[in-house]
Amino acid sequence: MSVRRAATVAPTGQGPSASDVHVAPARSKGERNEAPAPVHERHAQHARIVAAMRGETLSAPPARLDDLAARFGLSALEADVLAVLWVGAFDPELRAQLASREPFAGQITVRMIAALFGHVPRVRLSSESPLLLWRMAQEHALIDGSAALTVAPGIIAWLEAESELDRALAGRVQLLPAAPATPQWPVVEVAARLRAGLQRGQRWRVRLAVDDALAARWFASALAQRMGLPVLDVPAGALAGEPDAAVCLHRQAFLDSCVPCIALEDAALSRPAGVLPYPLQIVHGQGPRPPALPGVQDLECELPASDAEERARLWRLLWPESAAWPAQELADLALCHEATLGDIAAVAGGAPQSAAQAAQDLRECTRGGLSPLARRIDSPFRWDDLVLPEPVHQRLREIAFEARERARVWAEPAAARLFPYGRGLVALFTGAPGTGKTMAAQVIAADLGLDLLAVDLSAVVSKWVGETAQHLQQLLSSPAAQRSVLFFDEADALYAKRVEEVRDAQDRFANLDTGHLMPALEAYPGIVLLASNLKANIDSAFLRRIRHVLDFPKPGPAARERIWQQVVGALFAPAHARGLAPGLARVARVEATGAVIKSAALSAAFAVRRTLQAPTVRLLGEMLARELAKEGAGLSARELDTLLDGAA
Repeated sequence: MSVRRAATVAPTGQGPSASDVHVAPARSKGERNEAPAPVHERHAQHARIVAAMRGETLSAPPARLDDLAARFGLSALEADVLAVLWVGAFDPELRAQLASREPFAGQITVRMIAALFGHVPRVRLSSESPLLLWRMAQEHALIDGSAALTVAPGIIAWLEAESELDRALAGRVQLLPAAPATPQWPVVEVAARLRAGLQRGQRWRVRLAVDDALAARWFASALAQRMGLPVLDVPAGALAGEPDAAVCLHRQAFLDSCVPCIALEDAALSRPAGVLPYPLQIVHGQGPRPPALPGVQDLECELPASDAEERARLWRLLWPESAAWPAQELADLALCHEATLGDIAAVAGGAPQSAAQAAQDLRECTRGGLSPLARRIDSPFRWDDLVLPEPVHQRLREIAFEARERARVWAEPAAARLFPYGRGLVALFTGAPGTGKTMAAQVIAADLGLDLLAVDLSAVVSKWVGETAQHLQQLLSSPAAQRSVLFFDEADALYAKRVEEVRDAQDRFANLDTGHLMPALEAYPGIVLLASNLKANIDSAFLRRIRHVLDFPKPGPAARERIWQQVVGALFAPAHARGLAPGLARVARVEATGAVIKSAALSAAFAVRRTLQAPTVRLLGEMLARELAKEGAGLSARELDTLLDGAA
């Protein structure tokens, strides 16, 4: 495909106007322009130069050199400079004859070419010559004030119709292949607007505000394909440290009529020094807007995040073997993991054998961006590990179901209209320490196949005004947090009751912090689980914003016996566990939380290993008494004997 221009061009040679960019059906990577075969054109230019050396005038038919002059606004002298350098590169004898016309310099110079073709005498090219600004030719100063000339290899390659990138770009940039567009993307609308603007002579820089580089490339490819233009993609940092990289990139864009696609961190490549950029370019990435470009219209474009249905389609597209996975597992993978296109492609590249493996690989993708304000907690527990009253157990399952299903609910326009805020899932677990609040969070995260991130409140809460809210916002905005389950233990430290009688600045600032934290969490689209030992300390206005509030009671005798059975079965040999089973009902008479029971059983297991003796129910009772003593709930030997009823 080519970029055409009328014969009359501006002497600055900054490139054709935007209206001269022809959008046409895209060509393959190796296909070039429609001009005549270059070898015949070079021969015609050779004949024209030889005729000029004899003082004769001979015209060459319009071809690639004329096309190049039109693209970059070259004057007749500048076009003749390229003709001489092009032909001379293939005919050393002719080049030597031309150089001999400069007896002092012995080089091809502007002065010699101007005299050869009857142009106004010049010693050097103009400082604003497109040949110099676009780095198509270089001048090498001579002591007589003139300059020897050399031509860029890429220009000779283009004139020869060779499919070759500029040497500054080779191996660093690439033409993007055709890519499918996601239905939610505004490809058609953006293409229509760009096409209309180009026809009016506007230049465009499309800004894709998206963190996913692969999604940006797919959109760029689909957009440019619709306009009949290929995309020249520049990976982030690929041209770092390369002098004149921006000029070389846009020169290549003009030569091959392709759209530069640039990462935001390399936005300097969108403004080549001294020349106008290609009339259409794309910049992608999250961050501050790049500086405005004179004469260039910026078009901001956001790519909507894929919904669960689209993510399932992408899994089947990028990893066809996923179509053979159980339909419910693939649906859960797409629902619970709000993965980007780039993440799905990366995981698909690892050839996962199941939806569970794909989910685990997705979690690994996000762990690199984990905020220092949170740490990952392993979640080895399952629903059967929770020993809780049946109503509490059912409420926890409701939370897990809502966490999985909410993507479908908010995809419905009617529901989204009624709930513009508060689409995240927030649940509060309250109860005494050791009643299973943290374990419940671990079970829910494991059921959803998501990481559980415990928030470090010591790092979040600050004594400085406004800094706590800033820390929380930093955490909530991180991609790792949004693709995990956030767990706030001792949440009353963040969402304490506001001071009703403000006595000093400290009270006022504390109320301000609480007022900022509430809407921050309300606007968060992810899953947040809160735990508190003191529900009464949490601000009532915040409680009203919470979807689920669950009270975790201390376990009764039957629940305690079941907990003893679980931990004894896990910590002791099967024979020892069977021997302890009849007495567990007696030790379960002692009031204790699940955490205390687990600690007591662990201490007993180490005691057995140390003494090499079989465990007894009395040993379990003694270790339990030791654990209770930590909390100030002493248990004397007589009380223990009574509770154990003489058990061995």
